[in-house]
Amino acid sequence: MKSWSNYKETYRSEADIFDCVRAGDFKALVTLLSQQVDLDIDAKNHRGYSPLMLAVYHGEADCAEALLRCGADVNSTDAMNNTVLMAAAFKGKLEILQLLIQFGADTGRKNKSNMDTRDWALMFGREQALAYLNGLSPQVDQGSKVKSLLRFINLSLMMLKSRFKPG
Repeated sequence: MKSWSNYKETYRSEADIFDCVRAGDFKALVTLLSQQVDLDIDAKNHRGYSPLMLAVYHGEADCAEALLRCGADVNSTDAMNNTVLMAAAFKGKLEILQLLIQFGADTGRKNKSNMDTRDWALMFGREQALAYLNGLSPQVDQGSKVKSLLRFINLSLMMLKSRFKPG
């Protein structure tokens, strides 16, 4: 590069979908989802992670739900065939695990090491996730359905608001 101005041109000026979910920037994600009709919500980054996988890894339930409601692949995998559900089991985020299963995540898929979601929960000592996956009823926040409904209403309102922005 010959000059600083040439170098600056190589930088992105706006956050992309990966930046939004990694940072948990729900508002920016909703704006992207509602304004970029050609946005590939199942795109993979340089490490093979989809935006949904990153949202799950970072514990961003709102971002994960927004992506799922917009049609993200609930069974997307990384380069090692680890599923989004395996990521939730690894992190032990029961709320996100339940959300993924609600959207049809396949608990029986195996990665390249022949491990499934239960194996991930067991290996990392995620007892509530393992109990849930085994059909038991771990102690879950009783308000989770209410929280889910409120998140959905909030997402819907934000998407409507960004579509009808004057300008």
